[in-house]
Amino acid sequence: MSRESRRPSPFSPNTLVELTLLPVERSRGVLLVIGGVQTGRVLSLACGPSVTIGRGPSSTHLLDEPSVSSSHVRVVHSGGRYILADQQATNGTYVNGARVTEPVPLSDGDRVQLGPLIILRFALVNEAEETSLKTVYESAHRDGLTGVFNRKHFEERLLAELAYAERHAKELSLLLLDIDHFKNVNDQYGHLAGDQVLRAAASLIVRGSRAEDIVARYGGEEFVHVVRDVPLRAALGIAERTRVAVAEATTDVGGRGLSVTLSCGVASLSCCGAHRDRDALLRVADERLYRAKLAGRNRVVGSE
Repeated sequence: MSRESRRPSPFSPNTLVELTLLPVERSRGVLLVIGGVQTGRVLSLACGPSVTIGRGPSSTHLLDEPSVSSSHVRVVHSGGRYILADQQATNGTYVNGARVTEPVPLSDGDRVQLGPLIILRFALVNEAEETSLKTVYESAHRDGLTGVFNRKHFEERLLAELAYAERHAKELSLLLLDIDHFKNVNDQYGHLAGDQVLRAAASLIVRGSRAEDIVARYGGEEFVHVVRDVPLRAALGIAERTRVAVAEATTDVGGRGLSVTLSCGVASLSCCGAHRDRDALLRVADERLYRAKLAGRNRVVGSE
């Protein structure tokens, strides 16, 4: 055996053990939502020197909860610390139970409360951990194919939206959308082409929605779009614009442009009579979707 082959490796078993035990730096701040339908959602604080959280569309992280102010808090990353400041929020901000009246540095494990309902936990993580936390949340709440919310998340959010509408005497409308003759797409072009069509349709539905709306995959080729504080007439306009957008779009499938249409049933709480609940709203929308298909498809039905 040569002298070269007898030379000890710089990576002896002891060295490898020491390497695996090296501490992992956790310097990326995140706020984790605790409780409610958004449990597990990760709000990254490392996406800029200053991050805002609130209900308004200009916030870095949007929390669609009426008790949260448009711009509720700001978190500044400076000198390796994360400093939280209340933005004169109507319902206040609390850290570990104490109301925030001046900027306060956050420590790992701190409990942050925005108004009476939203609870967050501050944590320091590394990049891989942050990515993993986000992946877990997305897999629990998003449809893996289209990226819109899944049915479980929709059903939980719908109950919350119904409670909000009743509490504040607001209207709530629901659009139930179904891609016409979708089985023919799968049969003629294959399931991969069908997947592309589903993703394209979902994207167009989302494009016609607002930040506070809920767009979810309800079934195989069915989607649902919930619009808060929007009466039936306005909801019909939203549905018609989406129908036209889908009908005019083409999906590139192997160099071939494939077009589809959709049918839509629209219902609002005002259509449900005395039973202003989840089952009634979905039943009316489903009945109107069925009538749209019987009438020839590629249309919106929103009346008796």
